[in-house]
Formats: sequence, C-alpha cells, structure tokens
Amino acid sequence: MTSATYGAIVIGGGINGLVCATMLAKSGVRTVLLEQRANVGGCAAEDQIAEGFRVPVLAHAAGPVRRDVVEDLQLYLHGLAFTASPMHVSALSPDGRPLMIYDDPRATAEGLRGWSTKDAARWGPFQLTLQRLGALIGSLFINTPPSVDAPSARDVFALMRTLGDFRSLPKDDQWRLLRWGPMAVADLVAESIDTELLRATVAADGIFGAMLGPWSAGSGLQLLLASANRSLAWPAGRGVAGGPIALARALESAAVRFGVEVRTNCRVARVDVEDDRAAGVTLAGGERLEARAVVSGVDPKRTFLTLCDAEYLPPEFLWRMKHYRSRGTLAKVNLALSALPSFTGATRGMLAGRVRLAPDIDYLERAFDHAKYGRYSTEPWIEFTIPSINDPALAPPGAHVLSAYAQFAPYALRDQHWDTARDAFGDIVVKTLSQYAPDLPSLIVERQTLTPLDLERGWGLTGGHIFHGELSLDQFFTMRPLLGFGQYRTPLQGLFLCGSGTHPGTGLTGGSGMNAARRIARVLT
Repeated sequence: MTSATYGAIVIGGGINGLVCATMLAKSGVRTVLLEQRANVGGCAAEDQIAEGFRVPVLAHAAGPVRRDVVEDLQLYLHGLAFTASPMHVSALSPDGRPLMIYDDPRATAEGLRGWSTKDAARWGPFQLTLQRLGALIGSLFINTPPSVDAPSARDVFALMRTLGDFRSLPKDDQWRLLRWGPMAVADLVAESIDTELLRATVAADGIFGAMLGPWSAGSGLQLLLASANRSLAWPAGRGVAGGPIALARALESAAVRFGVEVRTNCRVARVDVEDDRAAGVTLAGGERLEARAVVSGVDPKRTFLTLCDAEYLPPEFLWRMKHYRSRGTLAKVNLALSALPSFTGATRGMLAGRVRLAPDIDYLERAFDHAKYGRYSTEPWIEFTIPSINDPALAPPGAHVLSAYAQFAPYALRDQHWDTARDAFGDIVVKTLSQYAPDLPSLIVERQTLTPLDLERGWGLTGGHIFHGELSLDQFFTMRPLLGFGQYRTPLQGLFLCGSGTHPGTGLTGGSGMNAARRIARVLT
C-alpha cells in the first residue's frame, strides 16, 4: 500500500537526521522524517527512570553544536540557549583536590599554579596550538570530502584553501599537526603537561567512545577532532542549556516550521528498489512511501546490512562494510538520588558540569586493558554530571539525578553475556563513584545501566558504538564510512547517508546532517 510520494525520506530522528530533514525542507524539498521511537532525538533523548526522576538517557552533553546549524535553522527562535558556565570540564583526585579546566586558558592557568607552575606557564601555548590545529581541521568539517576518483573544481578549491591555511601555520604547528594525529594521546599530552591528573583529563578526549587506550597509536586524532568541533561551535563551544533534549526539541520545532512531516513510532523495514535505484521505503506495518531520495540517518552497517537487499549492492562493498569497525566500549549508568551526594572537593558548579574521574594515564590504560581481552573494566574511567542542579524539574524537591559515562565496557564479552553481567558492571560504576562520594550508595533510589548491547537493541546503534563507527585515521574524512563513499552517496542510486557514520561524524554537533543536506539538495533541486 502506497500512501504518499516525497522528495526525500529521512530515516532516523536523531540530531543529524533532524538537521538533514530540516535543511532539505528549507531548500524546498518535500521531506518526511521517520523515527522508530515515540520521540525524536536519538542519543539526545530524555526518559523517566523512576517516579518523578528524568535523565538524559544516553548523551548528557550536546555538541558543541555547529554555528551554521544554529544560524541556518534559526534555532534561537525555537528556544535553543547555551549555558553561561565558563567551565569546560573538571576532575577530582583521590586526595580530594579538584582541578578545573575553563574555556578561558588564562583562568585555567591561574588554577594550575597550585599544581605546577610549569604547567600553568605552558597551558596557554598548548591551548593556542590546539585551537589553531582545531580550526584547520574544522575547515575540512564544513565541506563534503573530495571525490577520490574524480575531484571536482569545488573539491580542488576547498583543498587548496585548506593547504593555504596549513602553510600559514607556524612551522612548529605544521609539524605538530603531522605528528599529533597518528600519535598516542598519552605521548601528545606528555610533551606539554607534567601533572598526571591534568594529563589524564585532557587525554580522555582522545579515547572517548573508542576502542583505544591512551597509549594506542592514533588516539591523538580524536583529541584534535574535539578541538575542531569547538572551533566551529556557537557560541564558543558552550553546552546547550537544558541538555541534549533541548537541542532535539529546538530542532523538531524548526523541522515543523520548515514543513517537515515528522512521524514517530514508525519503523522502516526495508529500503525499496526500482530500476536499480532507491525508490522509497516499506514500513514495519506494510505501508510504502515513495521518494526521489532516501536518506539514512542510522549507522552505515544497519543501513546496508539490514535495511538494504544485498542483491542491489556490490559484493566488495558489502564485504568492506561488514569489516567497518563499530564495536562500542562505552556504557551509561543513570542514578536517581534522594539527595545531592557529597563529592569530596567538588563545588556545586562543578557537579552541574562534566566531571572526570581518572587520576593518571596509567589508570586509563589499565581500564582499556580489560576491553582488549573482552572484559569490562573493574576500575573504569568515568565522566559524570548532575543535570538536576541546573534543572530541578528533573527530580522531586531536594532529589537529584546523576548521569555517568563509563569505559571500558566492550560490546562483546569473552566469558559472559551482558544480560547477566549488566548489574555487576553497574555495581562497579557505583563503587568507583563512591570512592569520591562515600554517601552515594545510600542515596540511590533507582539505577539504570545501559551496556553497548543495550544501545544496539534499544537505540539502533550497531555494535553499541555511539559514533556509528570508530573515528580512526582509516575511517575518517574521505574514508568515512569507506574509501570512495565519503560524499554521502552510496553504491545504490538515490540512497544517501547523513548520520555520524559519515564525515565528520563527531557526535551531537549536527555537522554530518548539515553537510549531507547541502549535498543532497544540489541533486534534488
């Protein structure tokens, strides 16, 4: 049964799917957005874990949201606002001394004087270098990667401009860019930082969500990608007020305003093919929708290995896609708490932002060692926040919710199954948190533990990978998701990608959706 014909069908109502659908509609393309869950937002979702307690279920920080996403979609007209906190991230130490990293390098340097005068002096130059290199990489983020086989004049011009920016860098920074990407992030931070807690706090950006430890080659790339995201953010990399769900709600409002038909509780069963091109989709209930273009915001493996019939895809492409690395390592633990826990050394402002627990580089590496052999870490590194401090409506009066990322928790366990190991890992996360807040266990009203397997089952993330695939040197830029298919097109005519499995693919920034929409609009309009 066919119900309607569209210019574009976008599968998946995550942040990138919302951005892509809204931009296509703004370009004049009749667009429908299909989301299998009851609400749009994907990894930005919020849900109730106990009576009166709501948490950011997966992601507890959005963005940094790209400036062009905010401006082109006029999200400020749809309630999107940003936090006023100048703090970027903080860290707690076993001896109770807090360490704070601010957006302003000078404020961070002042706080570092109590730790190391050398680190205080070197922090500003180190951050300036990261900002310059991030800005250069960020200039690649806003464009479609060039065609490997037949680069266009647009591709050549963009690359020449980036080459000019590279040549304008100080010579030392040119060498750093060439070195830092393939480096182990542990070596990268050791060149500029002496304080172990600070090293671990910075290095964590290089391993977040990845099957990499701080001593793994290539982990330096993710640190540079994080800096690139901040260079493109608006305003100045600040977090979204109200958390990720606020970004999703603003995008949904903008989508409706520009004419997107948003359909929830709507699962796509397959991509339909006619005359060797994608012609629409069939929904789980049998309804069929037709379109000139089908755009998948779900991960590449799910798109090609589940939604598409293998007979319409080249065998070599399918073989390469099956080997696309997307095994997650990140678990999420959400806590409903009867009161605010007492984290030693932490201020209320710190707890409202992102706090990291990893005393040194070796701690991070030991946590990774378990994952290499198919086991979850018995001493995981954790980033947590207590969002109810800024938004009391998330919990009953006087109560709070805590959201924690925990690594390493590999998708496939060697000797166990996550269905029986889930609670044990949740216990370990609580135990680790309670080393810094001894009263925490007595305050827990309810606990939710989401493993990579849960992320796959419940949220459609193949392998439980939060980025839709590893952000490694061989799965980046023109090679994301695969070499030869880095321009949002696929081997199947009329089928496009717009999720985090495409360039730049670095989280809830909206960048992949924006880039894909611009590319697809040129085809359809």
